[in-house]
Amino acid sequence: MLTSESMNSLTNKTKEIYYNLLEEKSRFIENGSNPTFFDWLGSKGTSFDCYVKFIDQNYSDDVQILNNKIDQIRMVFYAFLKPFQSTFFYWTLLLFIMYKFNFKRPILKLVFYHYTLRAIGDIIDQLGNLLPYYHSVKEDGTCNDAYTYTEQHPLRWFLTRQINSFFWYTGEIIGDWYPLLRTKPVTKKRSSIILLYSSCILYNLSKLAVPISQLFVSPARLYDIGGDYRSDYVNRYYNVYWFLQAVISFTTFIYEFVIYRTLNKELFSKSSNQEYGFLKKFRSVSEYRIIVSALVAIIAFPILFAVSAIKIYFYYTDRKDINCSVEDFRGVVTNVQYMIIFIDQILLLNTKYVGKNGVPTYSEINSNNNLDFNTGILHSQDANVKKIVFKDENEDSDKTDIYYDGINIPNDPYYGSPNNNNLIRFKSYLINNYNN
Repeated sequence: MLTSESMNSLTNKTKEIYYNLLEEKSRFIENGSNPTFFDWLGSKGTSFDCYVKFIDQNYSDDVQILNNKIDQIRMVFYAFLKPFQSTFFYWTLLLFIMYKFNFKRPILKLVFYHYTLRAIGDIIDQLGNLLPYYHSVKEDGTCNDAYTYTEQHPLRWFLTRQINSFFWYTGEIIGDWYPLLRTKPVTKKRSSIILLYSSCILYNLSKLAVPISQLFVSPARLYDIGGDYRSDYVNRYYNVYWFLQAVISFTTFIYEFVIYRTLNKELFSKSSNQEYGFLKKFRSVSEYRIIVSALVAIIAFPILFAVSAIKIYFYYTDRKDINCSVEDFRGVVTNVQYMIIFIDQILLLNTKYVGKNGVPTYSEINSNNNLDFNTGILHSQDANVKKIVFKDENEDSDKTDIYYDGINIPNDPYYGSPNNNNLIRFKSYLINNYNN
């Protein structure tokens, strides 16, 4: 309880509402209480006296009270504004408009789920700002109201980490499947396909381990009954967290290296044509864009892995509080892969024909009646590149049919399948039948 001297130091306005404040005392975890998990979630601190002093300092006049209420309303408004501030919002909207909101396309579903889950995570994280204070006593006996770390507020930790992390990481995991979906059609080798899926699943599981690990840091154990913040308990978790980040960096390297190796082995290393530069390949070849994003992740791996290893090392020394995190850098590297999804799909719309599941089976007839395959098919000597568009007749219909305005070109009785032996006749067929 406040001493008589402390009571006399309070403003008249605080003295008037003191007995009203006493009704909130049950929301403070202090000595002698036996709190449950939900008591900790609903608590406002571990020191009621610090709370009274805080009210006295920050709610002494009507202007301050009004400003605080306006701040709360503003935070709620900003929370629901968060999805529109997302890096991916306008790219997602542009893609939906260009594809006429046709959500039957698997790629559009992937983009929708990726954006929605991450946007929900952003909303929850912003709503955490409605909990800026947790009233406790420092080791020196002074009051601590505005905490430094999320873990110092049980409810905020629960909402923005234990719950919210599942939305963030699940959204990322969905986006991580895009390179696999674009790489799989390139190879028919069972061993390569198994390796692709295995590396992707391993990568996804390593990411999912982070939100799962946060469930073991109970909001009821962040403080002891005496009101002291358990920094050692939290630091032990973050040692595990940085270990998981090192694992994520390593599995990212494996996944992206498998993507790179598959595309390079099955596609680009067999092509003898070197007439295109970087920009031409990036604009024209879908798989080249995927391989660029993979290279970015591979190059960034040593930095991200080293930072995680250093943080783990510092935990076992007297330098635990050294902050060498490069979270912004990790975010940039991670987002490169997700931005490639939008860049890739938009560039694919430069072509006339889109095959099933987003597989690049495209062609375009320009104003000079010339057939131009924007993936560089007609200019490449690589049969593996050409087979992306010109599938073998013996393949199943889900993978082989090319549709032109609803016409199944490969089954045409006269011109036959548009394979490498009759490209000229296939070109002639499209030109002659274009107006029909």
